[in-house]
Amino acid sequence: MKIKTKTDTSFKFTVLLVDDHDAYRKQLAEYLRGDGFQVIEANLTSTACAMIREGRVSLVLLDWDLQNHHFSPGEPSTGLEILRTCYEVNPLLPVIAMSESELYDARDDSLLAGADCFLKKPFARLSLSVLLHRWNARLKAEKNPFTQLTAGVIKTADSVNRAYTRAVVERVGSALKAAPKLGLSRQTVASYLAPAPAA
Repeated sequence: MKIKTKTDTSFKFTVLLVDDHDAYRKQLAEYLRGDGFQVIEANLTSTACAMIREGRVSLVLLDWDLQNHHFSPGEPSTGLEILRTCYEVNPLLPVIAMSESELYDARDDSLLAGADCFLKKPFARLSLSVLLHRWNARLKAEKNPFTQLTAGVIKTADSVNRAYTRAVVERVGSALKAAPKLGLSRQTVASYLAPAPAA
């Protein structure tokens, strides 16, 4: 019987879609939700930055040419401030920039500023879906303790056992319920839940 741990189920891939053209943003968000993605939306730099700081975001899909039709005093005029916030909060947070501007090289500007990818508007929505599915798979794998062991994030198999046990306990609600699912004694489960001994 396969046990689904928290590392399998708790990771929620949430796309923050930032675009000040409301009709376009809503249409794109609807498409992405139909493709199975969880999407939150922002049309202001301040709103987007607040969501990023709250840790609600797995990936940012960013209109690089924010023109602030919903202008308010102190609002930055481009996506650069949002990208800076991403790096401040989480330097590894993926950012896909998009632009339809013909006035300057938005691709080079955004990539040199630190964006991970660039899409020229209008773009095929299928291309965006493929990118998001790849990022989802990558980020989900990075949360898995076995992947972390291979990558050297977790150093020992004992650490993997501890992480796996904690995930199952959190999933089922108690060490008592987790023990039979793990095929371990309650004492062993308790030992894995205890702080790891100092190296």
